[in-house]
Amino acid sequence: MTEAAETTAPEPATEHVPNRKECQILSAARTQFLEQGFAETSMDGIARAAGVSKATLYAYFPSKEALFRNLIEIECSQKCTDVPKPDFDLGAEQALRELCAHFVARFLTREWAAFFQTVSSERWRYPELCHLYFNSGKQNVLDLVAGYLDEAKAKGLLAVDDAQMAAEQLLHLTISDLPMRVVLGLELRSEAEYQRVMESGLAVFLKAYAP
Repeated sequence: MTEAAETTAPEPATEHVPNRKECQILSAARTQFLEQGFAETSMDGIARAAGVSKATLYAYFPSKEALFRNLIEIECSQKCTDVPKPDFDLGAEQALRELCAHFVARFLTREWAAFFQTVSSERWRYPELCHLYFNSGKQNVLDLVAGYLDEAKAKGLLAVDDAQMAAEQLLHLTISDLPMRVVLGLELRSEAEYQRVMESGLAVFLKAYAP
């Protein structure tokens, strides 16, 4: 397998590619939102941090909510860009272990936790933003994992009838309470403990879907 084939990403239809100025604004806004939270971040502050005029900022994004929505869409579309493609020649267990380990490691990063908490903190005032993050982000990941499970089925490694449901079960079993602890601001378990949980969950999944 070549290095280029090690990772895979969803193929969007007609994806908007931000220009340099727009990327400048988005980068500054992301930093502001993560450091200050949505409520405390202002369009004035974003314009200053981005080094652009308010007129330029509003020309790209008519409101703070629109800007935040754009960042959520970017976050969701990029969730799968660096996911390693499972090598099922190694067997289902090792291939899925590497896949699940990637998601556990990602959810343990400070950046992911900060963005997740920023979105969830606005669930009462802007529920549509939370729905966007949950539905789009979750579905991107489920579609990707389901595709891999279908591949494993085609190779005779798993007996999966509903790949979407199986993908959701696999993630719940291996990630456990990690997202919930993050959104509630609770202390996380150690990395070693999450590794143990992941291995146990993977064993349950493989037993349930053994061919």
